[in-house]
Amino acid sequence: MTELKEKLIESILHSIIIMIISLFITCLVIMNLSLFLISMSSIIGVLFLITYIRKPYNKEHLIINSWICLICVAFIGSMIGIIIPLSSLIGLGIGMSIFDILSFTKIGSKTTNAKIMANKHLMWKLIVYGKSFKDKKPIPTKGFGDFLFYSILLSSIYKMSNNFDFLFYGACLIFLGCTINWIIVSFIYNKKWYKGFPATFIPFIFVIPIFIKFIY
Repeated sequence: MTELKEKLIESILHSIIIMIISLFITCLVIMNLSLFLISMSSIIGVLFLITYIRKPYNKEHLIINSWICLICVAFIGSMIGIIIPLSSLIGLGIGMSIFDILSFTKIGSKTTNAKIMANKHLMWKLIVYGKSFKDKKPIPTKGFGDFLFYSILLSSIYKMSNNFDFLFYGACLIFLGCTINWIIVSFIYNKKWYKGFPATFIPFIFVIPIFIKFIY
C-alpha cells in the first residue's frame, strides 16, 4: 500500500468518526437548547473563530482548536437554520453547492474559497482534524464551512418538522451523501488534477426531498 493511500484511508476513517460526532452534537444542540442559549453560544462562537483565524499559525494546537471550532460551528449553523426562511435556505443551499463545486475547478480559481485554499496557513486553520493512530499527527478531514452547512440543514429540518424522526432521517441522509463523497474520492485521489472534492452538494441533494415535503 502506498503512503498516499494510507493517508487517504486514515483521513476517511477520521472523517467518519468526526462526522458522526458532529451530527450528534448538532442534534443535541438543536433539540435540547433554547433559542437564547443557542444565540449566545453562537455569538461566543463567532468571536472565538475570528480570534482563532487572526492568530498566527500554530501546528501544535491545530487539533484542539479545530475541535473547539467544530462545536462553535454547530451552534452558529443551528442558529442560522432557525432564523433563515425555507425559500432562502434552498437558494442558499443551491448557491453554496455551486460555489463549492466551482472552487475546485479552473473556472472558480479566483473565487474566495479557491483563494483561501491557496493560502496554506489560513486553509490549515479552517479544517477539523483527527489525531493520527500511528504518530499522533493532525489528520485533515473536512472544512468548517462543510460542517456549518450540515448544521444549517439539520436545524432547518427540525424547525420545519419539530420531529426527532425527521431530524434523524436528515442526519442519516447527510451522512450517506458524505459516504458517497468518500467513495468518489477513493477513486480519484491519485489523479494529477485532483485538488479535493466538494463536500456540500451531494448531501444537499439528498435532503432536498425533506424540504420539498414541507413546501407542498
